[in-house]
Amino acid sequence: MKTVIITDTSSSISLEKAKELGIHLIPLDIIFGRTTYKDGYDLTLSEFYNKMGDSNEVVTTSQPTIGEFIKLYKKVLKEYDAILSIHPGGKLSGTVSTAQMAARQVDEKKITVFDSEMVSVLTGYQVLEAKRLINLGESIQTIIDRLEDMKDKTLAFVMLDDFSNLVRSGRISHLAEKVITFTKIKPILKLSSKGIEFKRAVRTSKRALEKMEQIAHDYIDSLNYPVRIDVAHGNIPEIAESIRKRIKEKYPDNKDNQLLRLSGVIGVHTGPSAVGITLTPDYSKE
Repeated sequence: MKTVIITDTSSSISLEKAKELGIHLIPLDIIFGRTTYKDGYDLTLSEFYNKMGDSNEVVTTSQPTIGEFIKLYKKVLKEYDAILSIHPGGKLSGTVSTAQMAARQVDEKKITVFDSEMVSVLTGYQVLEAKRLINLGESIQTIIDRLEDMKDKTLAFVMLDDFSNLVRSGRISHLAEKVITFTKIKPILKLSSKGIEFKRAVRTSKRALEKMEQIAHDYIDSLNYPVRIDVAHGNIPEIAESIRKRIKEKYPDNKDNQLLRLSGVIGVHTGPSAVGITLTPDYSKE
C-alpha cells in the first residue's frame, strides 16, 4: 500500500525538505495588513523575517480552508492508497479539526488525521519519524502507536527575548507584556504535549540562554533513551549556532544535531529572537 504524509507549514518543514522526502505541504496564510501570503510559498524565510522587521502592520495567521484540504486530499489520492495527515495540536490551532472535516468529506477509510498535540519543530519531528517508518514498510497503526509514544518524549526549552509579537498575535495579554517588560525578565519555557510550562525567569538574555542550556542538559542527562538534540531559531543564526556547537561538544554522540529555522507562520507569534533546544527520541538508535 502506497502511503503519503501531508502536513502543514507550521511544522517548520521547509519546501525543500518536503520535496526531498516526498511529503506534501499545505500552507497556512500569513497576513500583513490587507495582504495575504502563503507561508513558505509566497515568501521565503529571509523575506518573511525582513518584512516582519520592516513592517508596522499587524501581522496575523490563518489556517487552511476545508476546501484547500479537500482539493489536496483528492489530488493526492489519485496517486496514493492512503494519507497520513499530521498537524499541530488542536488546543493550539484549528487546522487539525479542519483536516478531520475534510477527511470525512473525501474518504475517511483512506485518510488518517493525526493530532500531534505539538507545534512547529516538535510536530515536524513526528512527521519525519512517520516518514522513516513508511520507508520501512510499517503499517499506519504501527506509525500511530509510535507517534503516540513520541508525544510524551518530545519537547523544547525556549527563550523569547521579545514578547511584542505574542501580544500582537493575541497569545499573551498586554498586561503580561507590561509585567515582563517592567521587571526586565526573560522567561524560559518548556513546550510539550502538556502545553507551555514556565521554568525560570532570568534578568538578562545572556544569563537566560545559559540557564536554558543548563535546564536542557539536566533533562537530557536524566533520560534513559537516546535523543536527537537540535537548536531552532527564528532569525538569530549566530546565537543559535553557538548553542548548537556547545551541545555538540557536550554530547558528541549526537552526531546529526542541526540548526533549524522556525517557519514564517510560527515566527509571526514568536518573533525573530526566539531560540530553543528541541528534543525527541532517536528511534533509529534503538
